[in-house]
Amino acid sequence: MHRLRRITPMCPKCRRYNTYDIIPGIPNQPEFQLQADEFIPDTYSVGNARYYCMECNYKWKKYRGKKPYERIRVIYSDVGGFPGPYNKVKVDLAEKSVEHHTDFPFNDGTIVNDIREITEDDIESFLTELHKCDFVNWAEEYNVPGPVLDGTHWSVRIEYDTHCEIKVGSIHFPPKWTKYCKAISRLSGNEFY
Repeated sequence: MHRLRRITPMCPKCRRYNTYDIIPGIPNQPEFQLQADEFIPDTYSVGNARYYCMECNYKWKKYRGKKPYERIRVIYSDVGGFPGPYNKVKVDLAEKSVEHHTDFPFNDGTIVNDIREITEDDIESFLTELHKCDFVNWAEEYNVPGPVLDGTHWSVRIEYDTHCEIKVGSIHFPPKWTKYCKAISRLSGNEFY
């Protein structure tokens, strides 16, 4: 039997550590959440950005509002799987540029590189779309129990002005993943899926 890694941050209300990250798809009650191994469906996430304190019954999100989005400097997004394509996108909000790299290793070996500049309006529209996706509050890991051979693997690295966060997944995606892919595609002018 596998054991889930749990995140137990300090409660911002009572300042205690008797907390847990809320796993979606399981009733948000400690007796179910803390026995999550018995309730794991086909997919699960770890390090969710919604938390619950068992001391004071306080619920909170890691980030609220649009301020965290204004602190993002660079986003690296990778997605791909057998037989391809593999897409890598670097959105540099500080330098106002987007680099898109597509590789088709198992088809014809084609590699496509595209770099373009973006405007303040592009950045504002993109950050609005990220906010609609609740992008900064995605879990750290989206998993499927057992080994994954074929399928889509993805990662997102968010570089803020003070720190970095990495989110990854295999065949399991955040709730607004499709909306995020469309926002990346729109900004880069290339397909991202």
